[in-house]
Amino acid sequence: MPLDYSQKRLISKAIHTRSHSKHARRLQIYAVLTGFLSMLVSLVTLVIRILK
Repeated sequence: MPLDYSQKRLISKAIHTRSHSKHARRLQIYAVLTGFLSMLVSLVTLVIRILK
């Protein structure tokens, strides 16, 4: 699943900061969580459309 613009921005910002800092780690976790939630919303939307 490709990353959207905001996730790419978060990952790139985390990479360009010190990679072992707490802030960079939080940005990476946030990008993963937003991607997972986006996928979950898409899946729920698909299930709802199928059930209609």
